[in-house]
Amino acid sequence: MELAIIYKYYTKLNTEDLIQLKDILLKLHFIISEEQEKISVLNGGIIVDLHNLKKDIFKIAYPYIKIRPNVALSIGIISQDQEATFTFGGSNFMMEEKPYIYEVGSISKVFTTSILGEMIQEGQVHVEDSIGKYFSAIPDNHPVTLKRLANHTSGLPGIGVLKNISNLFDTETPRDPFCQYSLNETIHYFKTHTDEPKVKFRYSNVGMGLLGYILANTLHTDYETAIKQRLADPLNMPNTFISIPSDKAEAVLQGYTILGHKKPPLQMNEFMAAGAVRSTVNDLLKFMKVHLSDENSGYTLTHQATETFSEHMGIGLGWLLEDNIIWHNGSTKAFSCYLGFDKTKQTGVVVLSNYRSPILATNPGQIGKDILQLLNRSILK
Repeated sequence: MELAIIYKYYTKLNTEDLIQLKDILLKLHFIISEEQEKISVLNGGIIVDLHNLKKDIFKIAYPYIKIRPNVALSIGIISQDQEATFTFGGSNFMMEEKPYIYEVGSISKVFTTSILGEMIQEGQVHVEDSIGKYFSAIPDNHPVTLKRLANHTSGLPGIGVLKNISNLFDTETPRDPFCQYSLNETIHYFKTHTDEPKVKFRYSNVGMGLLGYILANTLHTDYETAIKQRLADPLNMPNTFISIPSDKAEAVLQGYTILGHKKPPLQMNEFMAAGAVRSTVNDLLKFMKVHLSDENSGYTLTHQATETFSEHMGIGLGWLLEDNIIWHNGSTKAFSCYLGFDKTKQTGVVVLSNYRSPILATNPGQIGKDILQLLNRSILK
């Protein structure tokens, strides 16, 4: 079920607005009352009342949406055998019943590693394959492997000031957004850096982008087609893609910067696997359900820790592992999102926003984690 909640700042309401608001609230009350009977279910000997859950979710989301007049915040939840979706709109954004399509940024990375997991299970690639196996310019025994690309331990440099400056003066080399290196520059880097990487973990868009490039080439296709053939079609995710189809264009949301400025749609060419995917809350719930169920052994493989950073934190193949929570977030110039799930409780949440969010303020990642805690508290431990 998708429920749109339209709100106005109460301090600005006049008498006419108050009357309209009263009518809206009455209608909302009847909608919720009807839906409550449909979605309250017996769960482990107790009743999980999604009527109350909705109110709690709105309380969690409200600090985020109240200051963003054009926000479309879509939230999807799974609690054992239950599912629900909610969309909250800003004061100037009229929500309609249709699938809202978002840029999902780095959630694209766990699409990439899900394909990697399947290909490992099928014997098409091996997690310890050297990248030298896939590029003639790189030594065959290069210490960087597919696993190192997938868990961000490849040693590729992070965001460097000097590289950013040199890129400003190099107008002839096309580079994807959020990627300091082009494909050719990345291959040259590994050609000239052949020692075992010393860094334990350094998040790299370029590394994950290179992994997607390798997987697509191994499948004798391009990354965009690989996403369709290996994920979108098998999982029945009709609104998940990279290039925007003409018949889906109206559903693709306008994105906004932190300051509320409009941004054009994201374009990535060489390193699509790092963050070029677009999707909806319903499609991502389907993706998450397969990961929760362990029905796909290749997907399950990606949940196993490949590096441990502390007692509570590690990384699998793409996924961040935090206690029992398996998660990833994402951000583009104009969107931000979060996807996380707890296999021990069979709960999960997807949060999608058409605003880029500041790291140190309320953001979809924090909203998602708070909702996941709410879901876990609502069921028997």
